[in-house]
Amino acid sequence: MDLQLDNVSFSYRDGFRLEKISLEIPSGSFLGLIGPNGSGKSTLIRLMSGELKPEEGKVLLENRPVGSFSPIELARRMAVISAEQYFDFPFLVRDVIAMGRFPHARRTQRLQSGDEAVIEEVLRLTEAAPFADRPISHLSSGERQRVLIARALAQEPAVMLLDEPDAHLDIHHQLNVFRLLRRLNAERGISVVLVLHDLTAAAAFCRRLALLDRGVLITHGDPGEVITPEVIHRVYGPDIMVYLNPVTDKPTVALGGQTEPSTGGNQ
Repeated sequence: MDLQLDNVSFSYRDGFRLEKISLEIPSGSFLGLIGPNGSGKSTLIRLMSGELKPEEGKVLLENRPVGSFSPIELARRMAVISAEQYFDFPFLVRDVIAMGRFPHARRTQRLQSGDEAVIEEVLRLTEAAPFADRPISHLSSGERQRVLIARALAQEPAVMLLDEPDAHLDIHHQLNVFRLLRRLNAERGISVVLVLHDLTAAAAFCRRLALLDRGVLITHGDPGEVITPEVIHRVYGPDIMVYLNPVTDKPTVALGGQTEPSTGGNQ
């Protein structure tokens, strides 16, 4: 299910403007949106999802404007996981995932046998079954992220949009989330678009990257074409090192440059 942005512009009252963004996201893509804080990555996700409406240009899904879909029609095609999601009530994990079946609910609003089968399947896929009957408020950040992905999968979407799915996760749980998303992309053909700050992780797991800076799309393409010393120095500054990982042959980013001058004393 193709997603397309055609010369999309959007501005906030504080003066920030996302300027003429054009991107083709074919069915089955795994695209990472990268860039410094305030570059417009989350705004772009909100435009793709239909939460925001472009001032100029078009966001198309299946060659239709995203805004032309009803909320239920869109939820059957696209799932969104925002950066911050809070649960004020101790919903059981199984019940949280069942919320993802709402776009497919019948008039009775009761779960059918087919819904139950989908819930069990996504519990298995996300390895969330061991805590299916625990309150989501009792889970770790990594476990909660898997539940949110499971809820999104319960929608049976063709496209998943995720804003910083690795936020607040340690490196072990980050790796698990990225591997899960890659597996869903490879085995189920789900298009994945995600906002990331970790450039090394973006290069390792995303097949394509789009780099934004101050509301402008700087470049997009394969990780090796986007994460280069020239491009990264221009956007992030000169004190960033970019080199090829000898094991993965993927670009790796590290702090470098000048060290603080020594004061000569013991500290």
